[in-house]
Amino acid sequence: MRTRVVGTSLGPVEVGISSEAGEAVVFFPGGHSTAATPNGADLYTELGYRVVTFSRPGYGRTAVGDLTAAEFVPAVAEVCAGLGITTAAATVGMSFGGLQAVHVATGLPHLAPRLVLHSCAPSSLPYPDGLTERLVAPLAFGPRTQRLTWRAVRLLTASDRGLRVMMSSLSRLPVRQWWSQWSRDDRAAARGIFSMMGSGSGFVTDLRQARPERSSYRESTLRSVPCPTLITASRHDGGVAFEHTEDLRRTIPDARLVETGAPSHFHWLGASRGTVSRTVREFFSA
Repeated sequence: MRTRVVGTSLGPVEVGISSEAGEAVVFFPGGHSTAATPNGADLYTELGYRVVTFSRPGYGRTAVGDLTAAEFVPAVAEVCAGLGITTAAATVGMSFGGLQAVHVATGLPHLAPRLVLHSCAPSSLPYPDGLTERLVAPLAFGPRTQRLTWRAVRLLTASDRGLRVMMSSLSRLPVRQWWSQWSRDDRAAARGIFSMMGSGSGFVTDLRQARPERSSYRESTLRSVPCPTLITASRHDGGVAFEHTEDLRRTIPDARLVETGAPSHFHWLGASRGTVSRTVREFFSA
């Protein structure tokens, strides 16, 4: 996806635009991802939509400081207005991008007549789920260390054996149970995703917003979502506990949950891609 930087009153914002034709879908990728990272937005381009993907605060060439999801909403509005996007088919959040998508849905309803949340956290529950993960994540993926971490990840995932090791952290199933379901293209796509990941300063900002002390605030925001919401997730996802999905379904007023059966956090790879695509198409046409 081609990216460009759009100036806003809050600073430059990096976006990727899939095409100049089609009804718009506003897409927010997850942690460690920029507008250029291939993490499932192409599901929407295949359905004929013009996807506008944002690098959230701290990621890529977006340089607006460590803004929260709520504080970034005015920049989203300015970018879309500058691109001539006055309405959209939906706003979509992937993983950690879900919180930004929720805030756009509550603050910019013209861009979110529908909301889609794919494998998202945090809900009103804190994230990461365990105390050890909460302590280690800022150290491994902080601004000063993340380059070394991702360099090691790229070296590891250069081989199929290393890729299997990495994917084992994103699945609750033994990799041997589902690895054969991935084609050579799926494995190449996963390797490509890891090769383009980086945490910048964005992941620390994400973690700050996911802390336990902000749970009440997140719950209040989720309860204020005004539009129909599709939630897709898998119980096998090793990146996001299914408890977040259940909490999102309980908390968002008009929410529908579809389990994808995906063997990992990468729901757009393998057989689950078709399930997600059909589910989105049906939701948009309802």
